[in-house]
Amino acid sequence: MQQELLIELYSEEIPARLQKKALQDAVATFSKIIDSYNVSHGEVKSFISPMRLTLLVEDLEGQTKASVERKTGPSISAGKQAVEGFLRSNNKTANDLIEIDGYYHIDIEMKIFETRTLIGDMIEDFIAKMPWQKSMRWYLEDQKALSAFWVRPIRSILCMYDGTSPGVYLKSVGIRTCSHTYGHRFIAPAAIEVSDFEDYKTRLEDAHVMLDYDKKKNYIDMEMTKNAAGIGLCVGYDEGLLDEVAGLVEYPFIHIGVINEEFMKLPPEVLSTSMKIHQKYFTLTYPDSVIAPFYGVVTNIPGTDVMYDGLNRVLRARLSDAAFFYKEDLDVTLEAFAPRLSNVVFHEKLGSMSQKIDRMMSIADTKEEHRAIALCKADLLTQMVGEFPELQGTIGGIYAKIQDESPELCVAIMEHYKPANATDTIPCTPLGARISFIDKIDSLVGLLGIGIKPTGSKDPFALRRTAIGIVRLLCESNDSILDSETLSWYIDTLVTAYSDQGVPLNPHTVDTVKEFLIDRFKAFMIDGLEVDQDIVNAVVSGFGTPDLDYRTTLDKAQKVKHIVTLDGFGTVKMAYKRSVGVIGDCADDGSDTECWKSAQFKDKHMAGVHDAVLALGKDDSDFSDIVKASSAVLEACENVLINDPDHGVKMANISLFREFVNVVRDRICDLTYIANRAQGE
Repeated sequence: MQQELLIELYSEEIPARLQKKALQDAVATFSKIIDSYNVSHGEVKSFISPMRLTLLVEDLEGQTKASVERKTGPSISAGKQAVEGFLRSNNKTANDLIEIDGYYHIDIEMKIFETRTLIGDMIEDFIAKMPWQKSMRWYLEDQKALSAFWVRPIRSILCMYDGTSPGVYLKSVGIRTCSHTYGHRFIAPAAIEVSDFEDYKTRLEDAHVMLDYDKKKNYIDMEMTKNAAGIGLCVGYDEGLLDEVAGLVEYPFIHIGVINEEFMKLPPEVLSTSMKIHQKYFTLTYPDSVIAPFYGVVTNIPGTDVMYDGLNRVLRARLSDAAFFYKEDLDVTLEAFAPRLSNVVFHEKLGSMSQKIDRMMSIADTKEEHRAIALCKADLLTQMVGEFPELQGTIGGIYAKIQDESPELCVAIMEHYKPANATDTIPCTPLGARISFIDKIDSLVGLLGIGIKPTGSKDPFALRRTAIGIVRLLCESNDSILDSETLSWYIDTLVTAYSDQGVPLNPHTVDTVKEFLIDRFKAFMIDGLEVDQDIVNAVVSGFGTPDLDYRTTLDKAQKVKHIVTLDGFGTVKMAYKRSVGVIGDCADDGSDTECWKSAQFKDKHMAGVHDAVLALGKDDSDFSDIVKASSAVLEACENVLINDPDHGVKMANISLFREFVNVVRDRICDLTYIANRAQGE
């Protein structure tokens, strides 16, 4: 009999930044746990709010599945005593023995359990295995011991199966499961008895708890937009901020606040950042995108006059600090800040930020690049960046504009940290892209050169993100990031620059950096662009030069991604595979690889291959021509003795097949890497 299983772990407040990932991790973790207990089930769903993580399992079977476990015993050559002991310990006879690969085996029918009796163990396993980024333990008074790890101390665990609670005691957290939950901790904190998920969800909504995370986000977005539109304004959409505020409230209440006019003289970036980072306020703008003297805020309780006054007062204090820092910074030029970078540590083994600037200068080309590099890190010494680290680069660009630097240089300083991740935009100016590349390649060379590498999910120096940034710059920038040099030249030059500063790097640094970049490039195509791994391996392997052409390789990967879906691809792949086999079986090192051009193919099948391959030499040939040539190749393989007794005929045949392979590899890729697809196979 199938029933739903409802579990809620009610705890102290779960940090907002952990909630979105927890939704996916909870489903994956609990699904594996149920499967490990051999119980059939339907969809597993998760829900989260600041005080609770909820699991719903649909159609959970009432018993474990009937199954047989094959158990390995002693080897066939073992003595009689060992075999008899194996049978006796498992209550089996000699008739039950199965001989496989030199060992005795027996099949044991697994005992069937009632699912209800396993629920407590499942929850205990879930608590132990749920991969929170950060977790803690707390003291259990009744056990005089510490609890299991969880994101925050658990206060109650609701568990309902088949309309009742199993009431099992969970020793790891010192709690017995129950049939009640709790509403909004300020508005409706009383215990709420529930019977099933629909009842649970309805009663929580009545108690001001919005359980569905995405529904809560959409509600905030719509209500904020509606409230702003009521005074003629628009909301500055921010997915990250929306995620965060949704994780801060059990039920969202939307309000509009006022910014004092005196603060509107601050740069818009300062206003927006101060409101977002410190107060979690949304920026409101006029329809022309000019920032307005208002903000949007989400609270966990309904608004009062006292609350509104407090929200405005706290913001005034923050913006007063920002206005003071802004005024103080403008008394000093960026050029005056720059020399102080010698006091800022880039890395304890790699020297100061000033030394980093010197290395970046060593691979810069133009006067504009040198000027941009000289000023791009100067804002690290400003009070504004000290207060708002998120504004580094942005503040430098703002100050450079005030100090009459060229518009392109100001933009380059602002965007030289871009792209910050796989989805961030790349710099929009050639100068910004160049400075970004130079900055990132210097960091990557230095950190990899002293042996720092990511381990597992840990990457404290953001090397993966840095490498992805370089890859995207190489692939997506309109202008050549490398200018006239190779990637190896930049790495070599930086290794020398580090050495000149007294920082010797690993002698294999050049290869290490290039391999790391290629690995990230592959990951970028597989994860970011959804290119299959076999295609990625095929196109990357096709570029055997010391410096991979990232943009060309990416274009080829996208092309092959499309080609493998086309009708006829299976024919091309089979012909390629057969041709590679023919060349391998019949190759003669002394043969003329171009002799197919002058050969007279008397056999009609080989003549057909010749004509089809010759047609592939045209620049305007398309995939249908390759399919046609592939069909001719397969027909020849079925009807012609390629390894002809006549040496001249044999060499001409091999030469023609080799030409077909070369053309397909050039036009598509090395198809030996490509896995079979259903299409065309």
